[in-house]
Amino acid sequence: MNLAESSLFLVCAMSLSVFNISKAVENGVTITPAVDYTDGTISHPKPFKCSVKPRSEHAVAIIKSIEFNQD
Repeated sequence: MNLAESSLFLVCAMSLSVFNISKAVENGVTITPAVDYTDGTISHPKPFKCSVKPRSEHAVAIIKSIEFNQD
């Protein structure tokens, strides 16, 4: 459990360190996502639009340097 919590924290921290995540903008209008969840025993937020952009050129270089193991 400690390993899972630590791994989840690290993934979130690394993502937030290189990406700016904000509300989506369409036609100059900021879209505020509706708070809506799936039904079931384990509930998840339903898909919503957002903007995910690299924080800087240095962040882009870091993102491109990561190797993904696609087996």
